Amino acid sequence: MRNNFLAGFSFLILFTAFVFSQSSYLQLSLHDDGNFTVTLDNSSLSAGNYAEFDNLPAGEHSLKVIRVNSDPNLQGDVIFDGKIKIPSGSDLYAVIDEYNTFLIYKKKKYGFNRLIPLGENVLRCGDSGRDYKDKDQYTTTDECRYKVMKKDDFKDLKSTINNRNFESYNSSIVKTAIDGNFFTAEQIVELLRYFTFEDSKLDIAKYSYKKVCDTGNFFKVYDAFDFESSVTELKNYISGK
Repeated sequence: MRNNFLAGFSFLILFTAFVFSQSSYLQLSLHDDGNFTVTLDNSSLSAGNYAEFDNLPAGEHSLKVIRVNSDPNLQGDVIFDGKIKIPSGSDLYAVIDEYNTFLIYKKKKYGFNRLIPLGENVLRCGDSGRDYKDKDQYTTTDECRYKVMKKDDFKDLKSTINNRNFESYNSSIVKTAIDGNFFTAEQIVELLRYFTFEDSKLDIAKYSYKKVCDTGNFFKVYDAFDFESSVTELKNYISGK
């Protein structure tokens, strides 16, 4: 009897793991980073410039997206209302493009390298073996020892952007911090982990280069990007091409 119970329990665990592995994650935005409300099947989310849904079963889903007008008294325009297909076991990053079409622009294995808020830090799935805890000194090089943003100030900066959901707002916060401080290349890498969109990361990386005190380590920033084209564009920017 006990053996049968264990066999049944093991099957339940395997079945649950199988079903979970077939789930998918969807992150949706507009091509111009505008605000919108969204309804996916029976789940509705309030206004923001991106939306995310996790543990989505594979198959066909109903999606309705309404752009939010700047005038709250005016009803927003429906820019998408139709069916979408969600593949199994995937992290999907999609936009409603300028032609009001649902477009998946990035697809990854479910949970791989995805951003995970963890207290004051942001980690990525698959990076659990790496240490992203704050360090008293990010480098011992002379050019950074006295100029780099201090540990407590850097923690406050990360805490501020971790409490905000809008990339455009977080980008302005980071740029303001860059204007008034110096950073190590490792600190810039940490800040870029708070951003999902490749364009946002590339913009901040370019903006930060002038205030990175250990430019010899700037190559570490390249690892923050998903596309080689972004790395090439950043290298060309640095070299002045």
